[in-house]
Amino acid sequence: MLTELEGSVLRLIRENPNISRLDIAKRLGVSKPVVTNVVARLITKGLVEECGTQKTKVGRPKIALRFVPDAWYCVGIELEERYFELIVTDLSGRVIDSQEERIPRSVEPDSLVSFCKERVEQILEKNHLPKEKILGVGIGIAGMVDPTSRVVRTAPTIGLTNYDLASELSEKLDLDVIVVNRVKAAALAEHRLGAAQGFQNVLFVFIDSGLGCAVLVDEKIYEGFYGKAGEFGWMITDLDRSEPELCKEESFGHLARRFSGHAISKRLASLGLSNEGIFDAITHNAELRESLKGGLKHIAAAVANAVLLFDPQLIILKGRIGQNYYEYIAKIMLSTLKELLPGQFHENLNLKRGQVERFDVALGAVFAVQQRFMRL
Repeated sequence: MLTELEGSVLRLIRENPNISRLDIAKRLGVSKPVVTNVVARLITKGLVEECGTQKTKVGRPKIALRFVPDAWYCVGIELEERYFELIVTDLSGRVIDSQEERIPRSVEPDSLVSFCKERVEQILEKNHLPKEKILGVGIGIAGMVDPTSRVVRTAPTIGLTNYDLASELSEKLDLDVIVVNRVKAAALAEHRLGAAQGFQNVLFVFIDSGLGCAVLVDEKIYEGFYGKAGEFGWMITDLDRSEPELCKEESFGHLARRFSGHAISKRLASLGLSNEGIFDAITHNAELRESLKGGLKHIAAAVANAVLLFDPQLIILKGRIGQNYYEYIAKIMLSTLKELLPGQFHENLNLKRGQVERFDVALGAVFAVQQRFMRL
């Protein structure tokens, strides 16, 4: 693991190719000898290399520094109901190899650990990567994760409750493993590679099979004390529950019953329709159209409350539904937000579609590994 200063120096070098030791010292407000010692350690670790000189008006030329992305590699996993995705990346997030497959509907925890172990070892062997070159394994899971211990508190679609998946898999693999909530992982990927690059405070609204959100505060994902921050699907926007819901499942959150992929699928099935072309169906079914529009207004109300709490620079819609049907959703959300909020609160609203689609959760899990062990 890198020290905080080593992480800060490495981050500057990664984000500013050809930066010099003197420039780093000025940016961080520390002495050049301190920076020189830190850079020497990073060079020894293989994370940084010198890459030529830069002429200066006075004094000796500056020696330029460069980040070495293939010094180590990371493994990222997305673990969802009946779905498994695995990637191997270098430290820049470049995907070296990937694989996706379905997993059985009900898998015992021990079998799940063995399944993950086999797939990780297979892809490392295929790419001729020894474990000594692997920084760690990150898992983005559809569930609630304790922010300190990284124990999976509950992941009902996978069948895990108070299960230390990270420790179990780490022991089997002999590699460092961490587990993060999949929505928060996807938000990390969006911040590093997508629409949230360069922003400090962002609200991510994740509309997929379920509903979730993540909040970026001062460039860090806020998890809450118990890891429960972002359980967007359980937000309450109608105390008297007077409006009809798309589905009645009590295990599903109040808001997710009004609008989510799961709720829409249930409603379509009741009408004898398939999931193909969800929003095409609304052109032929007025009742469904009004139900979906009403559900989106409830999501907008929840977003309005989040805007008042966090005052984000940017709101990003993510998830298969959030990104694929962005134009339709954004139009209803923005008009509703303007109805609900006074001018001073909606005048700066900036809504964007997520840009990272493929591997967003697995990539976010990779970046969580880098944050944990390299402070990047």
